Amino acid sequence: MKKHRSLLFIIFTSTVIVIAVFLSGCGQSKKEVKEVPRVSQEQVNTGGTNAPENSRTGQAGEEKTAATASQPKTNPDQNNQDKSQKPPGNRSPLPGRPSDTRFYERQDFQGGIEVEVIWLTPEYLQALGQKLTPEEEKDLATNFVFNIALTAHSGNLMEFNFSGNTSLKVNGRDAGQGTWEFVYQDFHHPEGMIRFKVPANEPVRELTLSINNLGGVPVREFKWEL
Repeated sequence: MKKHRSLLFIIFTSTVIVIAVFLSGCGQSKKEVKEVPRVSQEQVNTGGTNAPENSRTGQAGEEKTAATASQPKTNPDQNNQDKSQKPPGNRSPLPGRPSDTRFYERQDFQGGIEVEVIWLTPEYLQALGQKLTPEEEKDLATNFVFNIALTAHSGNLMEFNFSGNTSLKVNGRDAGQGTWEFVYQDFHHPEGMIRFKVPANEPVRELTLSINNLGGVPVREFKWEL
């Protein structure tokens, strides 16, 4: 009987030791699992950790900062000044002409008819505070444009042939046929504009606008010298 008890005690003791060893091994395994560093999904996709990438990014940022610091600084006022000196588009700057409006205005009073002529230029219109549109700038750059206003107290001035009786000489040479356009139609106070093509590559030194056979006057001349 005592022999059986001893055998049972030995078996029980061995079982307890085995269980203790097993439990101790499981605890160590769990502890080791907890110590494994966690890897993000981004690291899995890139096949590495973030530390080298951040290191490269920091190095590239430092190089970029150094390169930017080495570049000369630009003065904003200088940029604006450079832009203002450049002519718009591919056009050349307009030739220098007086800004005094009186230079462009002419008058004549003969035969009971008063004639007022204005040579329309960008300088004249800007002196009056008028801002030119791109179409107006192109018109004044390719044409000599004159505004003609008549005043009479009798007769019908609408019957006068403006385009046929008005001519222009540029530096003493005929500028060809002009094109007339009414601005205001009235028997006693008609007003309109006549255009002549600007000659290519020829500096303007003198203009002579002539109106013939108006009110019994053979010729009325209006001159501009630059």
